Amino acid sequence: SQERQQLRYELDLNSWNLRIWGVAASGFLTDSYNLFATNVILATLSYVYFPNERWCGLVINLVTLFGSVCGQLAFGYLADRYGRTRLYGIELVLVIVSTIGVATTSTGMGGMSFLALFAWWRFVMGVGIGAEYPLSGVITAEWSSTSSRATMIASVFLMQPVGQALAQLVGVWVLLGHDATYGLEEKQCGLNSLHEEECKKIADGIWRIVIGSGAVPAVLAIIFRFFLYDCGLYTLEVKNKPGNAFRDTQRVYGAPIPSSDLPMGHDGLDPSYSPSSYPMPIQFSRQDLYNYFIRDKNYLTLIGTSLTWFLLDVSFYGFSLDNRGTLSDLWAASPPPPLTPDLPCWTSTLPSGAGTSLVPSWLATGLPTWQTDATHPCNTLYTTLLTQAKHYLLTVSLGSIAGSLAFLVLADRLPRRAFLTSSFALLTILFLATGAVYYTHPATPAANIALVAICHFLFNCGANTLTFLIPAEVFPTAYRCTCHGVSAAAGKLGSMLAVVVVYGIHASGYDADTRQGLIFLLFAGFMAAGAVVSWGYLPDVQRRGADGRLEARTLEELGEGRERARMEGKVVGVGARLGEVKMGVRRRRRRRRGEIVPGSVELA
Repeated sequence: SQERQQLRYELDLNSWNLRIWGVAASGFLTDSYNLFATNVILATLSYVYFPNERWCGLVINLVTLFGSVCGQLAFGYLADRYGRTRLYGIELVLVIVSTIGVATTSTGMGGMSFLALFAWWRFVMGVGIGAEYPLSGVITAEWSSTSSRATMIASVFLMQPVGQALAQLVGVWVLLGHDATYGLEEKQCGLNSLHEEECKKIADGIWRIVIGSGAVPAVLAIIFRFFLYDCGLYTLEVKNKPGNAFRDTQRVYGAPIPSSDLPMGHDGLDPSYSPSSYPMPIQFSRQDLYNYFIRDKNYLTLIGTSLTWFLLDVSFYGFSLDNRGTLSDLWAASPPPPLTPDLPCWTSTLPSGAGTSLVPSWLATGLPTWQTDATHPCNTLYTTLLTQAKHYLLTVSLGSIAGSLAFLVLADRLPRRAFLTSSFALLTILFLATGAVYYTHPATPAANIALVAICHFLFNCGANTLTFLIPAEVFPTAYRCTCHGVSAAAGKLGSMLAVVVVYGIHASGYDADTRQGLIFLLFAGFMAAGAVVSWGYLPDVQRRGADGRLEARTLEELGEGRERARMEGKVVGVGARLGEVKMGVRRRRRRRRGEIVPGSVELA
């Protein structure tokens, strides 16, 4: 329609918008901080509340991820049904309330289960975290110009690795502060029972401050979210109110509408301007859902975005969520020493601490759950927490942030579908190489650390960012949030599978030196499957312009789905793309034989 063309022109007059980015990025930073803060707090939680129950950390992570699945599905649908901004801010309220709930969790007078109450608040937090994915991704996409859309969304997603690193840095800051105030290291917390009660009080305060700090950026972000308008695309295409659509666009960008085709009033728009008379499809009606998803076979695109996100998150979260033990194995340069009286911590070195060492009791119970580095059993709780943060920042955070920054440079220079396929393929090769190094040289930490850091670089400079970006582009406005939420929920189901698999391998008693190599080889299969799915089921988001350069398609074009792609002669589907490959092979063979190939130009 004329209104759609005019609105697209109005949006594309602008480029980067700091206001939209700041509103979306601040919330995404908050959610990443709270989701990955479990890497920081689980050691102190284990020390205080469940020192010998290894399954408690698994329950906390699974409940949080399941809450994310619920939030992604529910808020994705509701944002399409009732409007983006009606929901935008509610998810942060959930995060703030649940953060306070988590930080104040207790056993009461001893009659409540700490784990049950903690898990409940983490579930509520997970709902808020999950809701952020479709809302921030889609709102950023719809408010962006066509040329800046990829970098805007990718820069919002950059806040995920930044949030991970921030959680670790806050944890280190709180740990150092408590050590300076209470002498955590001097009391040899974790190794001796002489100051055990005092040590538990100190550790209990550490994780509560780390978690509670996550509410601070949420409070700042929520102020701006309640004053954001629905994008004109949603107002026009779903609500069919072009007057409101143009007015809200002006409120954000402040640009006049450069067209004489629309009735104008003293404020730039006539309040009595009525919607267009062309028939609008009824959103979420059985007929409209059937036409778009079944008749036009756009369900295959949804399967593609969901499966690629699922397969990616199986590997990504397997190494990013509660990977304290994995990182310790990576950095291990020697096998774990046996628990014998030869250990320097076998007897207490504290004054008046004779007979208070806890290490001899580990012969019966095994290492406590907070002690994740079996190669250094004499590390105190303080040293363990500090070492975990160092390992995470150097192995995961640096590579992830660098990868996200590199993607901002490459986002519009490479075709996104091919970029995603290539990213999966490279990760497959890298996972196989890392697994092979573990099997042949398990005690080579330098090589292992370098390979895993490169993995995290490629995750974010490719598949991890693209699986968030593409679903925000390829679906129509009426179902964009729903489909993005479904795709994100599939990813979180993959992360739940990964957490269970990694826990099962670690808890099964399989403690061979090649254990981590097995995990890498297993996840390599998921990466290879991701390459196949992205190649076969995802549409091309860009096209070549008249000058041969890549240019992004508008959201309106992409929203028309596979039917428009067919009309433009695009190859759609696995079968068609396999046929294209076979045809290309035949043409090359015929050219080698000197035959004239139909459709080719023969030069004299």
